[in-house]
Amino acid sequence: MLAKRIPTILPDLSYEEALEITKIHSIVGSLKPEIPIIATRPFRSPHHTISETSLVGGGKIPKPGEISLAHYGVLYLDELPEFKSQTLEALRGPLEDRNITISRSNLTLTYPCEFMFVASMNPCPCGYYGLSDKECSCNSQTISKYMGKISRTIIRQN
Repeated sequence: MLAKRIPTILPDLSYEEALEITKIHSIVGSLKPEIPIIATRPFRSPHHTISETSLVGGGKIPKPGEISLAHYGVLYLDELPEFKSQTLEALRGPLEDRNITISRSNLTLTYPCEFMFVASMNPCPCGYYGLSDKECSCNSQTISKYMGKISRTIIRQN
């Protein structure tokens, strides 16, 4: 709930930022006819089963992914360790470069992706580690493996 509120406390979009966001959403066909320009900061929260291509963009006809759809807004990943390691690793470059380049045999496209990355996770797989009213059923090896799913590089970049 807190993550969803972040866009509401960020500064208003400039006209140029709103146009940039609108162009990206236009490419993927997500604009509604009654809303000609996106004037609020995006909030994107893809499910942990999302593919790498859907997150960063691409496909047979390269389209922007969730990271570009979150441009000038918030990308929220809930249950971070549940995402595939390869999918999370695909975030490393875009987080640093603030754009994503998708190359195909006859085409190279670069989309912007300047977003606030917000993630959440439980302290352990069962979710009860550290709680006083519930007992954690995880052993230290399970917790260590769970925490190890998160790339230190991704944590340090933010």
